Amino acid sequence: MIEKIRNGLKMKKKRLKILITLLTLSMLGVLSIPFSKYFGLASHSQLIKKPDITNTLPERIAEPELIEAPNLRDVVKSYSNKDKTAVGQVIIPSASVNQPIFIGLTKENMARGVVSLFPKRQPDQQSLTLIGHHVQYDSSLLFGGVQSLKKHADVYVRYFDEYYSYKVESNRIIKETDLAALEDKGPNYLLLITCNSATTTPYRVLVTAKKVATPSKKAHASFTHQKEIIQKAHSKTYWIKFLLPLFFAIFLSGIFLIYIWKF
Repeated sequence: MIEKIRNGLKMKKKRLKILITLLTLSMLGVLSIPFSKYFGLASHSQLIKKPDITNTLPERIAEPELIEAPNLRDVVKSYSNKDKTAVGQVIIPSASVNQPIFIGLTKENMARGVVSLFPKRQPDQQSLTLIGHHVQYDSSLLFGGVQSLKKHADVYVRYFDEYYSYKVESNRIIKETDLAALEDKGPNYLLLITCNSATTTPYRVLVTAKKVATPSKKAHASFTHQKEIIQKAHSKTYWIKFLLPLFFAIFLSGIFLIYIWKF
């Protein structure tokens, strides 16, 4: 009889441990959902920090999609795309921005980098207009840092095989319906666009930068130098803000579960 009671208590204790384990893993899973999106964006940025720059526009440009704040599905889809072909790259030292430039206003491209909003425009003939997401957690993800750009901030762009240097002239908020603000201003201008917040908003940040008369070789050297600095900073941030929290959460959960099962 006593043995039967002991076995019953053991079974109840085991079921309780299983329940606590499941609850702990479920809680960890729920808490990790928003972090997973940012972790995916950061991880993809690490993988594509050296994009394959093409010299021509794609033969087929995808139809524009309705763009909303990136969700986990968009991030997973972009992460699974191993194609690193881009038409250029934008470097903004003061905002720690280092993003490839893609053609085609799609959710996938917006989760992979920034998009040339008017792909037919060429920097030597018209204004180049780049649009990217503003996401939370870390401003270096995608185009989040653009909203903080100050006047005279440096912007470097590689588009195809050409390199350009720009200086920020203005940073203002416009309505998303203000298409007149995006009109071509000529080859001396660069327009950078992102949302003014990481949530759904009818407003956009519009940064206007003017081209600096810099020899191509000097622009190339500045672009390469700043890109290397930002890549090192991103790698450090990736460890501190993404990998370490992940390892720490897994470690604490593991210690807790080991204690529960030994109890």
